[in-house]
Amino acid sequence: MYPGFIDIARKENNQPASHNFDLANQVERIHHGLFQEMLKDLEAGKKHGDEPYYVCQVCGNTVEGEAPDKCPICGSPRSKFKKIA
Repeated sequence: MYPGFIDIARKENNQPASHNFDLANQVERIHHGLFQEMLKDLEAGKKHGDEPYYVCQVCGNTVEGEAPDKCPICGSPRSKFKKIA
């Protein structure tokens, strides 16, 4: 979905839209990876860790365990991450 949106935004020379769709695309790849990891654990009968998740309130990047000093997707500081238990 997002690659198509990115292409259209670029063709329309809409830099803000292209940038935001690119961020969303990167974050969705991370979400997909987290989902696949949890699904694999569930199918194997393993309990997934009790680590908290942190979500960047700027771009939606989601990380397990501890918020990074700087968001690797959008560059926001740690203070922009919200803990999701």
